[in-house]
Amino acid sequence: MIVPGEQELGGFVRRYQTDVSRHGRTGVISLVIGVAAGAVAIPIVIQTFEESTSGTFAGLVVGVALLCLWSGITNGLRYTSRHGEIYTVREGGLVYRRTGETRVIPWENIRKVSDSGQNNAISAAMGWDVHCRIKVRDGKRLLLTGFTEDAAELARTIQQAVGAGTRPAPRERGL
Repeated sequence: MIVPGEQELGGFVRRYQTDVSRHGRTGVISLVIGVAAGAVAIPIVIQTFEESTSGTFAGLVVGVALLCLWSGITNGLRYTSRHGEIYTVREGGLVYRRTGETRVIPWENIRKVSDSGQNNAISAAMGWDVHCRIKVRDGKRLLLTGFTEDAAELARTIQQAVGAGTRPAPRERGL
């Protein structure tokens, strides 16, 4: 469904849908690993203090626990708040949709695009292979993660349109 202002962005280029259920699965798995690592970390930390040994291993286990708990919580929040998340690229801008929200953003209204994704197996599994922050002039932000289909391509398209001024060409007519 086309919303007011979307037609003015020009021809349709491509639609990218986010696999929100993957946020939920990743969140649950991360929480389970985090709780297990936390349970293992407690006796290790106690033993480290009692024996005055190096805390490297204890720090590693605590770090894994905290990282997994953080990932589980953030993915759980995204799972509950981003149903129906879709990015639609048009010649003149980006349309962001999720349940209860639609934003029409011309390329000129995007202030900054930065991708801090990491290209490795763990990052890909956690959706961190693409971690593209999109800052809009009105102060609002969008976060594009690896959970969105072809997220790397979408991030490149946005960066080229905003940074280099290279507008994407329409692929389909009539939308």
